[in-house]
Amino acid sequence: MNKKRNLLIAAAAVAVVAVLIVYTAVSNGRASMETDTADSAQTAESTDSSSSESADSAEEITVDSENPSASSSLVVTVTDGTVTSLKDYPVEDYVTLGEYIGMELSVAAMEEVDDASVTALAESYFSSLAVDYAAEMTAGQLVEEGDTANIDYTGYLDGEAFDGGSASGYDLVIGSGSFIDGFEDGLIGVAVGDTVDLNLTFPSDYANNPSLAGREVVFTVTVNYVTPDMTDDNVALATGGSYSTVDEFEEFCRAYLEYYAEYEYQSDLDSAVIEAVISICTATEVPDFLYNMLYENLTASIESEASYYGLDGDTYCSYFVGMSMAEYVVIMADEYAPEVMIFQAIANAEDLNPTEEEMSEQVEAYMTYYGYETEEEVYENIISRESLEMYLMQTLVADFLAENAAVTETEE
Repeated sequence: MNKKRNLLIAAAAVAVVAVLIVYTAVSNGRASMETDTADSAQTAESTDSSSSESADSAEEITVDSENPSASSSLVVTVTDGTVTSLKDYPVEDYVTLGEYIGMELSVAAMEEVDDASVTALAESYFSSLAVDYAAEMTAGQLVEEGDTANIDYTGYLDGEAFDGGSASGYDLVIGSGSFIDGFEDGLIGVAVGDTVDLNLTFPSDYANNPSLAGREVVFTVTVNYVTPDMTDDNVALATGGSYSTVDEFEEFCRAYLEYYAEYEYQSDLDSAVIEAVISICTATEVPDFLYNMLYENLTASIESEASYYGLDGDTYCSYFVGMSMAEYVVIMADEYAPEVMIFQAIANAEDLNPTEEEMSEQVEAYMTYYGYETEEEVYENIISRESLEMYLMQTLVADFLAENAAVTETEE
């Protein structure tokens, strides 16, 4: 199995089985939430017409938390509980396979990583890392035209601080004309760490605060730091010595971009495979243990995603899909369960079920990523054996179908 994908699986977090489906459904609304949580209710209404339709259809759903499969709209086979692994279930009795060899797929070509992209990422990442060390990196440095200076300032009128004339940690581009005449010029040549008094006069037509128009004021300004340059020494300091030169740091950024481009391409290819295979194969029934496993995994995935925003699963789903988490998970499990059945039937036909060696390799990746010492800890805290086995099966089948497909790459 591809080792890069193996590491990706390890990093995918708790409910890897559910990630592809649940993230597709909520990703359209996520960016809006990051920008303005207050607009979340409106975002939920406009997220996706299919989500709105799902919300309408979910109005009558009553979810049995003890046995979620009883809430499904699918034909669910009630099993006796002795079979818990899908590979041991007779999926062939409920799946009709089409011609899955040679499917025609269309995906966007893998994005090329150029020098400009590497430089942009390196500078952005360095800036975020360097903030905590900027004062140290630029101590004593003189402010120059074009620098971004981080300053604290207080404005005084007749010896008293006036409203709206103070700020701390303000980033000011010197020469931008953002402040009144003389303010930015007065900082040129000031050393980082120094404090100066600027005797200035507000413009006579100052509209932002007419009470200050034409008034003489004093601004006491401290230069905390200027944005540091990305030098070898600064990179070493900002990264705690992980990278000692700019070249090393940029190579790290290049590797990240290349890995991400490969991840994006693989995700698009997996999506194309799923879309193509479910259009030519059908599943008529699903077993209750599969459905309930998917329900638990999808629930865990949503709760994990919601926690990043400090929300519970119900609140998160109400924002993005306009229904409770339980209702939403039932809808998604109804969509996902037949797909898993189809993949399992192909895995059985092509001998693509994961081996014990592949299972152990993946568990070891989890142990390394999460710091566990035994396989039992992984199965208890990260993912069940049955869920991991099912996910690896899907990965193997997706790779097999892609390798045996006619793939056309577009210029999107």
